[in-house]
Amino acid sequence: MKNLNTSRQPRAERAYGLSGAAWLLGFILLLLTVGLQAQTLLQLDRQIATMLASPNTAIVDEGQHLQSLVADLHPTLYITKGEFTYYGGDYPLRVKCDAASISNLYQPLPAYSGVELIIIRVTSPAELGAQVDLTRLTAFTQLKYIYFLCTFDVCPEFNQSRTCVENRLSPMLSGQGDGVMMILYKVSIPS
Repeated sequence: MKNLNTSRQPRAERAYGLSGAAWLLGFILLLLTVGLQAQTLLQLDRQIATMLASPNTAIVDEGQHLQSLVADLHPTLYITKGEFTYYGGDYPLRVKCDAASISNLYQPLPAYSGVELIIIRVTSPAELGAQVDLTRLTAFTQLKYIYFLCTFDVCPEFNQSRTCVENRLSPMLSGQGDGVMMILYKVSIPS
């Protein structure tokens, strides 16, 4: 005589086991995604366009704010070859630095506390070896964006393909950010 109860029981247990394993795998992937989100590179113009096209007004407002930070005049601290120059006030909203001055970003300066945007100018292939350690940017308590502005042909062999540029820039990042910070880039070759 066949016991219908026992033939169904293992299947239910297996289904529950797979469901539990799938849930655990999904949770692990979620944690990994959140951890990696801080280091995901986004093309600046594409990201702003996406934000401005959002049906969510808070995202549109943030897109307009980002666009303003990048393009408009704001109090700015310039760090060039390790030299500091302030324009527009002592408490900047953004910092513009060259790749050679990245280590200056790790200093505990009070002027960094209100900075929302760091613009790192990358002018040659040799500068792709510079690194930004996201864990060492502790003085930037209001930091929302890091923007790599490349002023040379980063991927001439692939006509500036998005994945090529992202693959060349991503090694410049180390450490885990807070997951809220957006990492942006743009290739803008002066004519």
